[in-house]
Amino acid sequence: MTVIQFQGESVTLTEGESVLDGLLRQGHQIPHGCRAGVCQSCVVEAAEGDNVSSAQAGLSDNQVRLNQFLSCQCIPRESLSVNLVDINEQKTPAQVVDKSWLSDQVIRLRLKASLSYFPGQYVTLWKDEAIARSYSLASVDADGFLEFHIRHYPEGVFSSWVAEALNVGETLYLQGPMGKCFYSAEPSQPLLLAAIGTGLAPVYGILRDALSQFHNGPITLVIGAKDTTGLYLIDELMEIARRHDNVSIHIVAQQEAGVEAPVQVGDIYQYIKGLLPDMNGYRVFLCGAESFVTKMRKQCFLAGAGMSAISADVFLHFADD
Repeated sequence: MTVIQFQGESVTLTEGESVLDGLLRQGHQIPHGCRAGVCQSCVVEAAEGDNVSSAQAGLSDNQVRLNQFLSCQCIPRESLSVNLVDINEQKTPAQVVDKSWLSDQVIRLRLKASLSYFPGQYVTLWKDEAIARSYSLASVDADGFLEFHIRHYPEGVFSSWVAEALNVGETLYLQGPMGKCFYSAEPSQPLLLAAIGTGLAPVYGILRDALSQFHNGPITLVIGAKDTTGLYLIDELMEIARRHDNVSIHIVAQQEAGVEAPVQVGDIYQYIKGLLPDMNGYRVFLCGAESFVTKMRKQCFLAGAGMSAISADVFLHFADD
């Protein structure tokens, strides 16, 4: 067991317990979201000299200099002195300018905010002082708004709030942007963009960003779903393909469910393997569930894509989303 000092109070962590879980167990109100080191809402600060380097992945150079760390990722072996940071200094106000349903399950949320970003990065949205969730950007600068695709889970605290209570004209707060999954490639380089579910959001932004920068190499976009009811934005994607000869759109579902769509029924991994057996020289962007990203990254590498040429955005789902 390890004892940490938090705001002058001693907190004893159990074996294998993170700083975040220990503080929450003791009744402290610590902002948090994904518990996976992605949303960065649980950042706290350690005293000078305390070693927290293992829990600083993804933080800015300035945050590292201040000895800030992700409390959800820190399982200390030695005592620490921990203090809260003013997370409000990192937040940007945003106004809801549109909320609509892209499908029975997916909400399109558009916000107006002063935020510099690359399409495909992700942003943490705050419901209140304690609850936050991270979502990828589907918009590009020319849109004039930030666009997010939010899957609604009926029991989800955050997504149900967006679906049922958040209204156009209201203000919420953003933190970020974060992430390195955004367009960067030689203009003639072949691209593969592959996603499942709302992983479509960042690749939709990356695709549009690549085209706005006059990417002229072949762009292959493959979207996967369990069945066709999980698909959305199909008309918009097909229109992009009609307007750009270098773009091909492929939609793969494990089974059909009566929804009209130009869909291939089958396994997305086998489909991509048959479509692109040789990926030498490809720039790859993968977005979706962790299992999908992990398997596809390995498959693309074995097909010839350089590991450094593969960017990924992993979507994490929790029961209270």
